[in-house]
Amino acid sequence: MDWLEPPEVAVPGELYRVVGGDPLVAEILARRGITDPATARAFLDPRYYTPSPPEELPDLTKAASRLHEGIQRGERMLVWGDFDVDGQTSTALLVDALRTLGADVRYHIPHRLKHGHGVHADVLVEYIRRGIDLVLTCDTGVAAHEAVEAAQVNGVTMLITDHHALPPRLPDAPAIVNPQRLPEGHPLRDLPGVGVAYKLVQYLYRLAGREADAQRFLDLVALGIVADVATQRLDTRYLLQLGMDSLRNPRRIGLRALMASAQVDISALSTDTIGYQVGPRLNALGRLGDASLAVELLTTDNEARAAQIASQLELLNNKRKQIEDQIYGAAQAQIVAEPSLLNFEALVLAGQDWHPGVIGIVASRLVEQYDRPAVLLSLQEGQPARGSARSVPGVNIGACIAANADLLISYGGHPGAAGLVLDPDLIPQFRRRLSNTVAERRDPEARSGYPVDAVVPPGDLSMELAEELNRLAPFGEGNPPVHLMAPGVRLVSYSGFGVNNRHRRVTIEDEAGNEYTVTWWRGSEHPAPPSAFDLLYIPRINDYKGRRSLQLEWVDHRAVPGVEAEVGPRYEVVDLREEPDPALAVDAEEYAVWVEGVSSEGLPFEPEQVGTRATLPPARALVIWTAPPGPQELAQVLARTGATLIYVVARAVPDTSAEAFLKRLGGLVKYALREYGGEVSLLRLAGATAQREFAVRQGLEWMAAGGKIEIEWLEEDRLRFRRGGQGQADRTALEPLLDSLRASLEETAAFRRYFRRSDPARFFHPPGRFD
Repeated sequence: MDWLEPPEVAVPGELYRVVGGDPLVAEILARRGITDPATARAFLDPRYYTPSPPEELPDLTKAASRLHEGIQRGERMLVWGDFDVDGQTSTALLVDALRTLGADVRYHIPHRLKHGHGVHADVLVEYIRRGIDLVLTCDTGVAAHEAVEAAQVNGVTMLITDHHALPPRLPDAPAIVNPQRLPEGHPLRDLPGVGVAYKLVQYLYRLAGREADAQRFLDLVALGIVADVATQRLDTRYLLQLGMDSLRNPRRIGLRALMASAQVDISALSTDTIGYQVGPRLNALGRLGDASLAVELLTTDNEARAAQIASQLELLNNKRKQIEDQIYGAAQAQIVAEPSLLNFEALVLAGQDWHPGVIGIVASRLVEQYDRPAVLLSLQEGQPARGSARSVPGVNIGACIAANADLLISYGGHPGAAGLVLDPDLIPQFRRRLSNTVAERRDPEARSGYPVDAVVPPGDLSMELAEELNRLAPFGEGNPPVHLMAPGVRLVSYSGFGVNNRHRRVTIEDEAGNEYTVTWWRGSEHPAPPSAFDLLYIPRINDYKGRRSLQLEWVDHRAVPGVEAEVGPRYEVVDLREEPDPALAVDAEEYAVWVEGVSSEGLPFEPEQVGTRATLPPARALVIWTAPPGPQELAQVLARTGATLIYVVARAVPDTSAEAFLKRLGGLVKYALREYGGEVSLLRLAGATAQREFAVRQGLEWMAAGGKIEIEWLEEDRLRFRRGGQGQADRTALEPLLDSLRASLEETAAFRRYFRRSDPARFFHPPGRFD
């Protein structure tokens, strides 16, 4: 991505005076459009901000009054929410608030895979038949015409609170509380669903004579604002600032259990902690399970039950991460096998049985990596393809997809994200048409890139300056973390860490020879930097268990203008594929040999030198004896060994039938049960079967559906088997799972064939990415 250089701004003297502290804070505020001293004071300190009254939201007083009447009458109420974190927190807030006021209330959150977003009239009617008198939606409902009509026909009041874009015609509901009905620039317009729910509760509590008590729901508001990536402006930022203070002293039993499970240091809680540790665990429920559990977690007063649900979330989140990495690896394999996919303005990929609840996350990763809109489609046997799209600044992906509606079964979305359903046979045509639409509609004035807030070499960064810059927090959408540029640094070394060495710890050196360590999250997915470069980084303060330290977080790098630098460290690739006895040509003193899918017995190497991707030792040189199963696995091995001298032998791995693969996997499961109590890593199973982790997961799911085993997903890539119980096998799931497995095995075989016939150098330059 481009870097957006810091513009020259005239900083008023009064702004410097009011902001105080380091002048850089006032300069960054000015560059971000805040030059009025009073506005700056309110931005930095919520005590100086005057929030908008709840009644400025259209129909809010109507909705609150109707709820107040319903509580007094003892009416049975239903809160209808949504399965993302904004919907979960909105539902929990309303349920908790209404129950506290004495309401008879229950809640419903749709299942993502069974129903999808929205208020479903048939399900709603079932609730009405059970005696519901009043329905209150949150984070959904603004386009629920059919549901509103069904409620009216059955004599039930339906009140709508939502924040999504308005349809051409609003439903005929008694109250539709939606900030999108306010004019542009109104302080309440950016509220997410949980913010709208809070303003409603604020007024409802005023009617009940308990307005001050509404503040106890601010923890849920902050959680929803961050997880929904709501724009931090005006009232939204104000509520977030207050809510963050509440989250650092959580009174909710469920939040305490969730943070303990996620190993969050509550005293040092930040929006990053919520965005990367807390939010994903709640979102995993909505993506892979039943999001109603999140509402129970956030409203329960039972510590044992809270701990039980938090444990479930931990397992689901680990499973989500594994599925995400597997889909990402499969997507990269498609790009490697068909580089022409990157010739399109939009990256459109499809895969068999890609999980519909996870493909949106992978699309976001691909957008960041390739700087273009991405659409990922899940293919299911005999069903339409279902996809998620993500976009870049300047491309309204929702409008671009809508412009091709004639190819689609259904669609919906907004400028940054969208969903769609189409016939799988139309995917190539859709890819071409969408790319043309993106090219035609891209806003030429929009610039996608990283903002540079200031030039600060690492040697000039101190804990005091970092604390000053942290006054601009909380960070998030509309108020990004401070990005500093370190000019002309040099690469000293880097090493991998984390599961499969996906992250990098990079050592850099400034002109004076001082060394600094920079953390590069997911660095293995990107090229290594050149020997000399400009670094864009975020200063972070790590306050783990009271020990404060300054950390540099890698954002991006670029070559120093006018300076030629070696891109590297480069790989030296030796092609031995045609050598009759390739082992004799390996002349490195220290090397590791990667062998999978064939026996290593009889190879002229020492046993400790030979291994699978899970067991290879670090080495300067790597012998790739058998063709790798995919690009992500190749990247993992390169990161694991640290090798830069590569000998490519790439012996063929016999194509494996699904039946033979399952027999081999079954043997490994029995061995794990006998020798290790059933606990093993997915990576080790993948290496032992010579397949991608995605295929191993499919094989295990087939075995579980057949009643042969039960699986417990543990932290990271570990899992535990138990022998199957006496329950009936899910025969209806076996054949589709087997078909999906066959497709995955063929993808691996196709990549291996491609690797064996292609110029090997293209897989190793630049390091860490496959172009």
